Amino acid sequence: MPATTTSLAERYVHAVTRRLPEEQRADVADELRASIADRVESLLEERPDLDPATAEREAVAELGEPSTLAGAYTGRPRQLLGPEVYPAWERTVRAILLVAVPVSTLAFAVVQVAVGKTFGEVVGSVVWIMLSLVVHIVFWTTLVFVLAERSSADSGVRESLDVDWSPDDLPDAPQRRGSLTDLVAALTFQALLAGLLVWQQVRPPLSLDGADVPVLDPDLWRSWFPVILALLVVEAGFEVVKYRVGGWTRPLAVANVALGALFALPFVYLGWTEQLLNPDAVLAIQQDWAGFSPGTTHAVVALVAVAIWLWDSVDGFVRVHRTQGAPTR
Repeated sequence: MPATTTSLAERYVHAVTRRLPEEQRADVADELRASIADRVESLLEERPDLDPATAEREAVAELGEPSTLAGAYTGRPRQLLGPEVYPAWERTVRAILLVAVPVSTLAFAVVQVAVGKTFGEVVGSVVWIMLSLVVHIVFWTTLVFVLAERSSADSGVRESLDVDWSPDDLPDAPQRRGSLTDLVAALTFQALLAGLLVWQQVRPPLSLDGADVPVLDPDLWRSWFPVILALLVVEAGFEVVKYRVGGWTRPLAVANVALGALFALPFVYLGWTEQLLNPDAVLAIQQDWAGFSPGTTHAVVALVAVAIWLWDSVDGFVRVHRTQGAPTR
């Protein structure tokens, strides 16, 4: 009967399979466990004086450096984004581009038309903003994936320097992680929201009597906007914690409800009291769109904030249920 593999073997299996595409990992992990167990058994038969721990260490060492073995399985060279995260990166970038670029570009075009820009100016501005969005989304999403892969892989300096490898270099088997795709998507959307909040202030999209005016009331930078930016940072930290914990848990779902309420509160309050929009921006819009109603817009903002909070809160508990019901090895 094959010898039972212990933590060193599992650490090696993890070090190899984390670099593989998801669809390969289970088969390769089973193959490696069987190979290590068979080799341990063979070493113990050849050298009866050898203890099982030493035999296992030798069996693991014979297999060689994990990233090299992983490369042999994938047939791919080392690259900026390894095969472990590339599919998730591709799905995330595609999803963000398909949502963020059309919505942002359309909104930008509507604003440009509303302020009386000519057709040529609108087309030029739309092309510029579209290309800028694509570049920024791809760049920042890739950067987040690279940093996440490097930090979670814990590959260490030894691999990058290509020095001699030994089983002592193996990282500890990690706890279960959450979805990297969800983490990157959440962080990217939060960064975009913060960027839009700042952008509309430093590059006002509207004009009134020859002066550029921001869409949102500039006075809110002395009160609510710093709070909103701080809450975005807290939200980003929450997403990182959720990822490192391994996904949704009931305490995290409860915390998500509370954090979502804190984030929705400024928008509900400012919408309900009609303080969110810049009065000069309202006048600028009404010059070209007489039917524009700031009261209706404020009400929509408040209702959307509540709807998003409710949806996100329910979704958190649904994910907890799915996670707890999922089979574990």
